[in-house]
Amino acid sequence: MARADPPGRTGHDDPEPGVERQGLLPRRGRAAGGPGPPRGRLAVLAVLSVALVAGVASVAARRGAAPPPGPERAALGATVGLLDWGHMAKVPPWLSSIEEGAEKAVAIVLGQSLKPDGTASQLLVDRATKAKELLDNGTVEALIVSGGDPKGTGHTEASAMAKVLTDLGIPKEKIILESQAFTTAENAWFALRWIPKGTGQFYIVTSEFHMPRARYTIDAVFSHFYRMVEETYKDDPSWKDKARRYPRLTIREVPTASFCGNSSSNLDGNLTDGWTPIKGDVSDLSLARRAADEFWYIGSKRVDDDLFGRSEQQMLWPVQIDVTQDPDNTANFNSALAAAMNVHRALCVCTSPPEGKGSEVDYPLRLPASTQFPDGVQADDWERVRSSCEPR
Repeated sequence: MARADPPGRTGHDDPEPGVERQGLLPRRGRAAGGPGPPRGRLAVLAVLSVALVAGVASVAARRGAAPPPGPERAALGATVGLLDWGHMAKVPPWLSSIEEGAEKAVAIVLGQSLKPDGTASQLLVDRATKAKELLDNGTVEALIVSGGDPKGTGHTEASAMAKVLTDLGIPKEKIILESQAFTTAENAWFALRWIPKGTGQFYIVTSEFHMPRARYTIDAVFSHFYRMVEETYKDDPSWKDKARRYPRLTIREVPTASFCGNSSSNLDGNLTDGWTPIKGDVSDLSLARRAADEFWYIGSKRVDDDLFGRSEQQMLWPVQIDVTQDPDNTANFNSALAAAMNVHRALCVCTSPPEGKGSEVDYPLRLPASTQFPDGVQADDWERVRSSCEPR
């Protein structure tokens, strides 16, 4: 995969999309003279059907509870069983919206949990503001705001970010809403349907503590997608490319610098298996805590486990990704782990929530975070490094 250097239910407040979308997954129309309905659109309807059937079960699963038994669960299982996900999610390479190496660019703005009242946290405002800069200076032509409603607030993360952007003066036709995703993997997978025709560059906009995991996850999802399509069409005579290589997006990172303060957070950083249980508003966790949790998530290989899928907890994510099948995975993992390690070490002093509470201190991290391990440290040392800073 080209590499450049330096987690739903659709809310009823989503703005109406302003432009005709062209993408990889749902916009496959009928070929000239070809029979049958557009399969890609059926795939989108199928996904939306699963979202509607899943309903409460999906939200409960995302909160760590078992999906409720009964008709909803049975109906969901039957619906998923009828769908040929692998077949319906493929688009012939010669119809791809991606033009490898092209300068045309789109940015994805990744969501995170909203405040209990359904409004955007400061982290989301920071991400939307940074994305606006990319649009204003002509770096990208459109913004994909991605995130569903995993907390059940009645508002999607995508709609909250779209509101921030429109309040900042961004025209609605420049904003593409992806309001299904509950996870970073779903952010990546569902974004593929909205890639504008002729796009070669894909910018990730998210917070600095989230960027290593986001980049690693998006690399893994996109690589799986490319291999899946190549395997499907490798013997198709309509594919004129002798190399049988699906066009790749160049991925670029645009991390935001969150507020770094020196007061204690409002939530106790009581760990269970290494991941902070959220008993209130995630926005009240300190920046240091967020960085430590993200570091654990990568180092423990929890990301890899989740990508392969615990299907009973990932109702909208029927795709199982085995990262060991990606020839670039080891290098991508080490880069992500090193970046997360550097972010964790630098942000350990940021004991305030990134909402701007407490006295601000000088921002301690140089962005983008280095993807090289610190001197004398290797990948196997990640637990020792993490234990050197146990923030609240």
